[in-house]
Amino acid sequence: MTFAGLRVILVAAFNTRYHRSGFALARGLESLGCEVRRCEERQRGLARILRRTLPQRLGAMLRRPVDLVLVFKGSNLARATVAELRSQSRARWSCWFPDDPHELDVSLRLSPAYHWFFTHDSSSLDRHRSSGAKAYYLAFGCDPAYLTPPAVPAVNGRAPLVFVGSRDPMRERALATIQDLGLATWGPGWPNGAVYGRKFVTALARGAVGINMHQQFGSADPERYGTGANMRVFELAAVGTPQLCDAKADVRRHFTADREIVLYRTVPELRERARALLEDESLRRSLATRARDRALREHTWAMRLAELLDVSLR
Repeated sequence: MTFAGLRVILVAAFNTRYHRSGFALARGLESLGCEVRRCEERQRGLARILRRTLPQRLGAMLRRPVDLVLVFKGSNLARATVAELRSQSRARWSCWFPDDPHELDVSLRLSPAYHWFFTHDSSSLDRHRSSGAKAYYLAFGCDPAYLTPPAVPAVNGRAPLVFVGSRDPMRERALATIQDLGLATWGPGWPNGAVYGRKFVTALARGAVGINMHQQFGSADPERYGTGANMRVFELAAVGTPQLCDAKADVRRHFTADREIVLYRTVPELRERARALLEDESLRRSLATRARDRALREHTWAMRLAELLDVSLR
């Protein structure tokens, strides 16, 4: 299917410092030939001064012809609001929700309002379908133009292991067991703080091994942990850092264990496999090369969006 000339309104957060997903999605749509109009989900700039709400701004944009409204997350759009806006045009409406299952109560309220609802967590699909939504599994992707490995590896601050992500009690307890192996951490709540832009990419690339740990790892509640692969799975692969990741079910859909990624299920296994990787430079190189090749071949945002558009226009 060709998407040249497809008119899309993209509702997302657009901020050059930290909300990069909106820009990546816009570029991906444009690379497919779509005409993209960006709608900032937050009330910023002139919209804040004039107190123009998101529904008001979207309503104004719908006065021009549009084929698809794509909402990334959309927790600021109530179900009734989406229904009202849908009645104003013939456009298809799709939502791609990035926070299942952690905000499943929110997404379950929203998903039936759309023609199609996309989630990166396959374990959430049945719940959405039971609520009346047309739900579809769609994994996250990566932006190769942004996630380019540094030309010269960083020397200052280089560490055997790196973790980039928010700090929470479960992660803190698990990561403490590998601190003595040489772990550097960045992200909200950690002493080094959050990193954005090229500093984020450099942080991912600084380690001999990139540690990935999803939210709720070690939780006694499997529903809160879910199955979906987070963005970091694809970001570490694209930037060329060998990855040690907790073994969420959907990760195996996209990368081959022990060939493109190394997985762990428990905290002792995390430590055992981290030590083994640090002792095997040849394995680290092969993991990084194969994962990056696959990420660029199969897992870019443009490829995900082509799948989303194909489904949305059925």
